[in-house]
Amino acid sequence: MLFADPLSPEEIQTLEAMHKNHPRHAPRIRAHAVLLSHTGFKLSKIASIYGVCRQTAATWVNAWEDGGICALLDKPRSGRPRILCGEAEVDALQSINQSPRSLKKVLAELLERFSLSLSTLKRVCKRANLNWKRVRKSLRSKRDPDLFEQSSQQLTGLIEQAKQQEIDLFYFDESGFTLEPCVPYAWQPRGETIEVPCSRSKRLNVLGFVNRECSFTSIVIEGSVTSAVVVASIDHFISTLKRSTSLILDNASIHTSAEFQENIGRWQNQGLTIVPIAPYSPELNIIEIVWRKIKYEWLPFSAYESFQSLKDSLFNILANIGKSYSIEFS
Repeated sequence: MLFADPLSPEEIQTLEAMHKNHPRHAPRIRAHAVLLSHTGFKLSKIASIYGVCRQTAATWVNAWEDGGICALLDKPRSGRPRILCGEAEVDALQSINQSPRSLKKVLAELLERFSLSLSTLKRVCKRANLNWKRVRKSLRSKRDPDLFEQSSQQLTGLIEQAKQQEIDLFYFDESGFTLEPCVPYAWQPRGETIEVPCSRSKRLNVLGFVNRECSFTSIVIEGSVTSAVVVASIDHFISTLKRSTSLILDNASIHTSAEFQENIGRWQNQGLTIVPIAPYSPELNIIEIVWRKIKYEWLPFSAYESFQSLKDSLFNILANIGKSYSIEFS
C-alpha cells in the first residue's frame, strides 16, 4: 500500500487528537504517519521523517487499515520498552568504550539523538557486562610475550605437581605500608564523603610467602628491604619446609643481585628451588592479590589514624590470613 485510504472527518479528528495528546511517543508518531499518508506523503518520505525503514512506515499504515485506532496502540508487554536497543545500543556502547571514565560525557553526546537518563546508560553498561571499577596500571606492553608464555607453562606444570603433592609451591614478594592510604571505593550517603586520615610516616615492609591454599607466613621490618634481608627471610622460611618446594618470585633487583644469586645453590641443596617469573608479569605471582586485598579491602579506615594503629591492624590481618581473611585462588 502506498497511501492510506481516504479518511473521514471523524477519523481525521481522532488521529489528530492522538497525535497531539496521547501520553506515549510511539502512538503519536503512528497517528501522524497515517495523517501524512492521507495527505499524499509517500512511505519513503514518512520513513525519512521519523528515521525508520520504509517497511516500518508501511506497517503503521497497514495497521490502521486493518484495525483502526486501536491497532496504533502498543500491545501489552512485560515492562517498559528499552529506550536504547539494537543499533542505538551499539552506538552507545561504542561511545562508552571511547570515554570509559565519564558516562556524563557520553550522555551529553547521546542526548543530541535520544531522550535518556544516566540511569538508562548505566543499565546499558550492565547488560553489556561492564563494571565500574578501578583502572589498574599495566606493564604488559614492556614484557616479552614468549618469556611470559614460557613462565605460564612452567607455572602450570608446578601447580599440577603441587596438586599431586609431589612438591610444595609458594609465592614470594615484598610490599610496603604507610599512613598514606590506598583509597578504595565505598558506599557513602548522598551528599556526604567518607574521609580517610592521611599523613607521612615510616614504612612497614612485609616480606610474605603464600601458597594456593592461602597458607601465609610473613616477616615485617621497619627498615629498608635489601638482598641481605630477603636472604635472611628465605633462610627462615626454609626451616619450615616439609618437602621439596618451589618458590615463585619476580625480577626485582634485590632478587637478581650477586648476593641473592650466590645463595640459590645452597637453597637448592636444602630443598628449595627458586623460580623467577618473566619480567613485567605480576599477574603470575598470586601474592600480588594478597597485597591488593590488604590495602584496598581488609585494612580498616581506623588503621590510618596513627602509625601504631596501622601496625596493630596490619599485624592482626597478617596473623589471620587463611583464617578470618581468606582468598580462593583460581
